[in-house]
Amino acid sequence: MQYSADFIALGTYHSDVRAAEQRIGLRMGAEERTADDAGSSSAAVPGRRRGHRSAPRLALLR
Repeated sequence: MQYSADFIALGTYHSDVRAAEQRIGLRMGAEERTADDAGSSSAAVPGRRRGHRSAPRLALLR
């Protein structure tokens, strides 16, 4: 009985670690995109609107 409880606890721990690593990766990717967008925003075409009509950008992990 103790073995199965330890096994479940270990599986839950690994699942939590994977989820945390994924969130960190997504956050780092978003920060990189924000930095890239901030650098290129000065060269943006005037009159171009970025708003609700733009297509959503999907975060893809490598």
